[in-house]
Amino acid sequence: MSSPKKDLPLLPPAIKGELAQFDSTKLKQAETKEIQLLPSNEDVEKENIYNSLLQNVEGFQHSTLYHIQPQKRVHLPSAEDLQRERRHYNLMTGVEKFNKSSLHHVKTTEKCVLPNSEDIEREKDQQKLLEEIKSFDTSNMKHSEMTVKNPLPTKDVMDQYKRSN
Repeated sequence: MSSPKKDLPLLPPAIKGELAQFDSTKLKQAETKEIQLLPSNEDVEKENIYNSLLQNVEGFQHSTLYHIQPQKRVHLPSAEDLQRERRHYNLMTGVEKFNKSSLHHVKTTEKCVLPNSEDIEREKDQQKLLEEIKSFDTSNMKHSEMTVKNPLPTKDVMDQYKRSN
């Protein structure tokens, strides 16, 4: 076995002198914190779920699948769709190629028809009648009793009616 002094590297004499004169009281006090970089329970659970999914994908048996021949389906437009598209195309090209020079300038005039004097008089009469109905005082009316008179035919009249029919 070798001695511990032999295992140490050789230092230059200048550094040895500095180390011998070093004062450890001049160092600043520092707190040491122990940091654990271990994963939490949630992280472990997530990783387990991820690993199980990977195992399921990797261990999937392709032999359990069925082979299916894909079918190409081409949907052609119906005759009605073609006619509708042609009509739309013809309308659009007609609008785009319309010749504006064939139009004539027209000056519009607004006519305001006022009511004649007879119509005004009729409306005034109707409004006057409505005002009279609204302002009618019902306290001036007398109370009346209504009697219903419905004369029933007598027995002789009934017999006579039966004989005639």
